[in-house]
Order: sequence, then C-alpha cells, then structure tokens
Amino acid sequence: MTPEIQRPSPPYAQIADYYRDLIATGALREGARLPTVTEMAEKFSVSPGTAHKAVRQLRGEGLLHTTQQGTTVLGHRALPAPAERVRRLTPPDHDTVDVNEVGIVPMLPSIGAALGINADALNMTVIRRQAITYREDRPYRLSVSWLPVSFSADVPELLETNPIPNILHLIGERTGRYATHGRDYFEGRVADSREAAALEISDGAAVLAGTCVWSDSTGPIEYYEFVAPPRHAVTNDYLLEPQVGEPT
Repeated sequence: MTPEIQRPSPPYAQIADYYRDLIATGALREGARLPTVTEMAEKFSVSPGTAHKAVRQLRGEGLLHTTQQGTTVLGHRALPAPAERVRRLTPPDHDTVDVNEVGIVPMLPSIGAALGINADALNMTVIRRQAITYREDRPYRLSVSWLPVSFSADVPELLETNPIPNILHLIGERTGRYATHGRDYFEGRVADSREAAALEISDGAAVLAGTCVWSDSTGPIEYYEFVAPPRHAVTNDYLLEPQVGEPT
C-alpha cells in the first residue's frame, strides 16, 4: 500500500517515522538497503530535499549508514530506545486494531483519581475499552482507555467494539469538550500474565508501559494506558500554540 503524507507532522518527519517503524518491527533488518533519495521522493510524492532530510534524521539517530554504494540499515541494536509510536492520529494503513473488550465497569480508586472522579462514592462506574494493535500480524501494543460513563449518552460508539481512530476528537465533536492539555508518563517494567498473553511474549518479559491523561478546563476527558514489547520506540507529535510576541 502506498504511504501518504499526513498533516500536521512535517513530511520529512513522517518519512523518518515510516522507516523507523520498519526497522523497529524487523521488517527492515540489518544490512537492508533503503531506496535512493530520488526513489524515496517519488514514493512519498515529496521533493528530493525532503527525502534527504528524512534520511539524515535517521542517520543522526544511528539507524542508517550511507556510503557511495547506498544507504543501509544498521540494525536493532542501533535503536536509541525501545517502543512504539503513540499518536492521537489515525493509525497507519499497515496497523490493525482489535478492540476486544468494551463495557461499563466498577471504577477503581486509581482510575477515579486519574479522571478526577470520587471513586469512593457508591456504585461509581467508568467506560473501559481494551484494544490490541497489530502491525504485519504481530501484536505491538496493548492499550486500555478509561472514560467517564457520562460520555456514553452523546458518544454511544464508546460502548461498541469498532475501532475509533481518534476518541478525543469524536468526544469533542459530540460534547464540545476538546482536550487542551496532556500529561504522559512512561516506565520500563516487566509484563504481567495478561499483558504477556496479549503481546505474545513471555510472562515477566521487559516492556515499555505508559499512561496518558488528556484534559480540558473542566477536567480529565480520557485516561489511557498502554504496554509495548521490546524494540519499540515512543515519539509524540504536538501542536504548540505560539506565545505572545512570537511570529505565527
């Protein structure tokens, strides 16, 4: 499938992301040769200068090596960090998402604290959506979204097993509550039995885990947890509002 450039991430960064993912998942192994800059520019419908900037970015990260014979992959050991890309954008075309658990469940105190809800109140519940994301038929992310149950009235899709490419955007469209602030936390740890089974790795294997909370001025909108197996890397794309006096 031909990749397409999206916005708002710069085209060269998206090209770099594309090849970084192929290296991280093993689709491009050590010694594999990349297309020439001209071929890459044609593939992504960008200028050769943009393609060259993407190659230079990956070369600076230690993922590629360029000689007169061409550009080759240095291998997994060159990856500066593990993990998968966490984006609040539409998943890439080569990703598939299996939402395998959806429902309204009792709210744990930790979830209530993350969502700014008093979980000690009687019979408090929360929406829980669990999904496994696959790339080339390999599981590379287990994730759970926790949302206030009140959103189900305006966004009934939250209680369906169909994937939702951007939950935050859908909630904003339906309720007027658009996330304006995010907080991320990442840690390396070992997988428990549920995570290991979902990711098809050994119980106790090393994983990258993270949590994200997105809020507006009213309070938290979504609490998101994910676990990724080794050799995946996390990058986040952000839009920053210009400060007073800065050129726009």
